[in-house]
Amino acid sequence: MSPLSGADRPALVELAPVLRRAADLDAGALARLRLGDGSATVLARLPFGVLVSRTVAGPPRTAPLDVTVGAADGLAWIEGTQPEAPASRDVDWRGGVPPATGWTRIDHVPDDVIRRLVRSGALALKDAAEREGVPGAQPRAEVADALLDSVVLTVSDDAGSAVEITLRTVSALTRMGFLPRGGTAAVDVLGRWTRLAAGYGSVLVERPGAGLGLL
Repeated sequence: MSPLSGADRPALVELAPVLRRAADLDAGALARLRLGDGSATVLARLPFGVLVSRTVAGPPRTAPLDVTVGAADGLAWIEGTQPEAPASRDVDWRGGVPPATGWTRIDHVPDDVIRRLVRSGALALKDAAEREGVPGAQPRAEVADALLDSVVLTVSDDAGSAVEITLRTVSALTRMGFLPRGGTAAVDVLGRWTRLAAGYGSVLVERPGAGLGLL
């Protein structure tokens, strides 16, 4: 039996686009839904190794809920094409999730800077594929991973703290539609986590060699 009920569905409607994009990228994607304290949050792990998240206002709940479901099943239920609430898949969730509070703001990055980096990265991936004789295709996985893990932006604050942002992170932000035109993305850190937070959602990655900050 699912811990979700029909009363939870309205609070999740605004989170449906995240579920849809995650399911489009990976039919087996999982989504972690957290409801309580007047908010509703979804976290989903994308196939290229990042977490994405969106939080919206929700009605108060007598008891908080934290449940993992299949993104496609959750979407079908939210949209009414599946009558029964999705079954819990908590045992399938791998890894931790970042804390909701306690983040340190490093700086903001304008929309045009991020989109320019994403376009340059897409061209680099295309060029890599063409060098291997497969124009219009994707380069080999190891080549694509190396390009996606390349640092395309370093952001620092007045105290001298510096954060490196990879092509993987900025690409996920735009791929998920989280960054509004003309907006900015905030760069935040907490323990070993880095967060790129924009108007419609956030991308979260774990940084190697930093302190733990898992829930």
